[in-house]
Amino acid sequence: DYPELQVLASGASFCRDNQWGFEVMLHDWFLACPCRTDDPEEADFFFVPHYTTCHLNVGTFSELESQALFESLVHSLRFFNRTGGHDHIFVWGSGMGADGPFRSWRRFIEHSVFLMTETELWNPYADINVSSYTPWKDIVLPGRLGLKEVYGSEQMSVTPPDQRRFLAEFVGWWRPVHVSQGTADSPRKAILRWAGDAGGEKDRRELESDELLIKQDVPYSEAYQGSVSSRFCLVPRGKSAWSSRFFRVLFAGCVPVLLNDYYEPPFEAFLNVPEWLIKWPMRRVDDGLLNFLRSLFVRTLQSMLERLKRDRCWYVWPPSALDYEQIDLQKGKLDAACPEWRTQNAFFGVMRLLNRKRRRSKTSFGTFYVPAGSSGRAHYVDENFEPVLK
Repeated sequence: DYPELQVLASGASFCRDNQWGFEVMLHDWFLACPCRTDDPEEADFFFVPHYTTCHLNVGTFSELESQALFESLVHSLRFFNRTGGHDHIFVWGSGMGADGPFRSWRRFIEHSVFLMTETELWNPYADINVSSYTPWKDIVLPGRLGLKEVYGSEQMSVTPPDQRRFLAEFVGWWRPVHVSQGTADSPRKAILRWAGDAGGEKDRRELESDELLIKQDVPYSEAYQGSVSSRFCLVPRGKSAWSSRFFRVLFAGCVPVLLNDYYEPPFEAFLNVPEWLIKWPMRRVDDGLLNFLRSLFVRTLQSMLERLKRDRCWYVWPPSALDYEQIDLQKGKLDAACPEWRTQNAFFGVMRLLNRKRRRSKTSFGTFYVPAGSSGRAHYVDENFEPVLK
C-alpha cells in the first residue's frame, strides 16, 4: 500500500547484521508478536518500519532523498491524522536521531513515539542544537550486540575485580563535544591525554601503566582485552551521546563509568541504573576521577557488579529465527550470561514501556468527532468537517 516503504524498509537481510540491526529486528518482532492485530480499530499503535540508519550509512540513498520519502509516506498514512501521529511508532537507530533520516520531522511527526538510541546531539550536525529525543513520549533503545560479543565477553570476564591488573581502561578515538556545548575539552580528549600530549589528536596512543590502559588507533580486539582486565570501564561521549561501548562493557565484569552528561540509559523507567552505574561530570575528567575510583572498596564493586548482572540482559536483542545467530541461541550460548533471556530482553523492555503509553481515545488537538449513524460510533473530521481517515 505504501511504495515509500519498499525503499525505506528494503535490505533486511543485510541491515540486520550491525549495531543498528534492531531496526530490522523490531520489524520482525511486531510482525510475529501476539500483540499484533489486523484490525486497525483494535490497534493501540501503528508501527512504521524502515531501516534508514543502515541505508544512510552505506549510501543507498541520501538524507534529502530519505526526507522526501518520509514526507510522502506520512502524508499517505491512513490513520495518522486521527491522532496527529500520537499512536504511530518510528525507530531511529543511530546518533543522528530523527534529524538525519527525516530533517523536517518536527513539521510532520513531532507527536509520534520514537524508539531511538540517541538522547542528545550528533557532532556532524553543527546547526542542530535541540535533540530529537523527547523524554515524555519517546523510548531509549540499547544498541544491538551480537551474541558472540555477549557470551565472548562473559567467558573472558572471570577475573574478580580485586585481581584485575588495571584500575580503569578506555580504547577508542578522540572526539570533540558538540559545538553547542562550548569549547571545553571533551571527555575522550581528557582521557587520551593521560596517554601523552605528544603528537596530533588522531595519532596512535598507547598507555599500559600500573593503573591505566588507554589506547587509540589499535586493533578493536584490544578493547575487549582492556575491559576484562580492568575494574572500571570508562564510557565517554563520542560523536554523540550513545555508544555501543556502553552495552558491550556490561558483560566484561567491570563497573561502567559514564562520562556523558546528556545520555539517558535505556529502560530507566523500571531499572534502577544508579545501583550499578557511576555517572561522572564529563567536563571533570581529571585526577579527581581517578582518586575517586581508587577510593572505592572492593566489596562496593562486587555489590555493583551483582546488581549489574541482574539488569544487563534487558539490553540484549535475542536473534529471531531469521538471524544466523539463532543457531548459537538454540545451542544455549546465551544461557550463561542471560539465563532469563526469554522474558528479560530488549523486546520485552520496549513492550513494557509501550504498554504505559497506550491511549484509549484516538484523538488529537486537530481532530474533531461527532456521532454518526444509528450506532452512534464516532466519526472523525478535521476543522472543515472533512474525514481524517484516508
